[in-house]
Amino acid sequence: MRARFVSLVDHIQAMLDLAIDIHVVTVDSEPVGQDPRFASVRQLPVDTSHEQFVETCVQVAQERGASAVFTFLEIDIEIAEAANARLGNKWGSVAAARICRDKMRQRMFLREHGIPSVWFHPVGDIEAAVTAAKEQGFPLIVKPTRAAASEYVELVHDETRLRAALAGIQDMIARKRGFYYDSEADNWALLEEYLPGQEVTLDGVVLDGRFVLGGVHNKRESSGPFFEEDFYTLPFSNPEREDELVGIATQIVDHLDIQLCLFNAELREGADGRYRLVEFSIRGSGGHPYRHIKDVYSIDLVRMYLRAACGEPVEEILAQENQRSEPRMTVCAKVVYANGLVVRNSVGEAIHSPYFRVYFPVARPGTNVVADERGIEFTGLLSVWMPWEPGQDPARVHRVAEELAGKLDVEIVSDTPEARVG
Repeated sequence: MRARFVSLVDHIQAMLDLAIDIHVVTVDSEPVGQDPRFASVRQLPVDTSHEQFVETCVQVAQERGASAVFTFLEIDIEIAEAANARLGNKWGSVAAARICRDKMRQRMFLREHGIPSVWFHPVGDIEAAVTAAKEQGFPLIVKPTRAAASEYVELVHDETRLRAALAGIQDMIARKRGFYYDSEADNWALLEEYLPGQEVTLDGVVLDGRFVLGGVHNKRESSGPFFEEDFYTLPFSNPEREDELVGIATQIVDHLDIQLCLFNAELREGADGRYRLVEFSIRGSGGHPYRHIKDVYSIDLVRMYLRAACGEPVEEILAQENQRSEPRMTVCAKVVYANGLVVRNSVGEAIHSPYFRVYFPVARPGTNVVADERGIEFTGLLSVWMPWEPGQDPARVHRVAEELAGKLDVEIVSDTPEARVG
């Protein structure tokens, strides 16, 4: 995991609970090397190439007698799958990781296999993209092919904003932000049809090629222009449509020919009410969904995945772990976004509420954060829980999340009037 350990507490704890020795390969800061959760840490320079990361992961695994290479980060799935293939793990799928890490390849894959998708156009040149957009008609979604967490995704309504959005993506690639691009790809962005309906994120695990559902989160309804990840809420407000979503996920898993992975898909309703793919990946959703699914449905996706990757029989794992219960509560993840310099960032008075679950202060004091066309960074992630009644409107837990977000001890200073928290 090259970075972003703060919000992966639960994932790491699942490994410790299974008595797995964790040997980390990272570019993160010095304190990681002192973390008692890790049996060893190999720290590499920030500019280490993709290929060298794979080589180092394989080397560390062989030196330490490790059975597999894991990551829980979207940006690192190609590294992990390539290392697993090199180690002889038959379930390692470099081809699936390459598709998942490139949204252009995803769209081609979906079209090839007749899986619900949208109109799209690859971008390798701004002028050609403008021409294609005029022919298709605005509004359109603009997105980079290899970013994550909805960074640099924008709904544009005219040529001027389209040019600016694409120039911003080119600048992001040139600055090598977020380990997204080692080099500029031929097709580095996409134009896509905008889907106006409800957006959801689905999480599960694949064991011996079988997809097992964990849960479907409702997401914040947004009409753009930027698409911040927020208000991830369980239980799903339309449980009668779970089978439809599981059917789509199963098609993807089958055609990827993936045998073992965590799996996530984001889908959105079109004007016709049908769900279509926004994106998918062979990893779990970032942030809180893993914790939420355990709290609500009593099923531990990461534990199931780790046990299988460590060589335990799948049928035994399914018999012991695949006991998805009826919803026990409702949960919601509220993301704190801000523009400016972080002065303070901690849980504050929110910790005293019975609805408080956890707060991850992602941005340390002294960090500059952004949440606009320059990119989207999390300042913090707040999770709340409360009693559940069937048919309960998600807005109820959203209000609780917003109230507790106001009790966090977060201070951002900025010279810009649009600076905001919450």
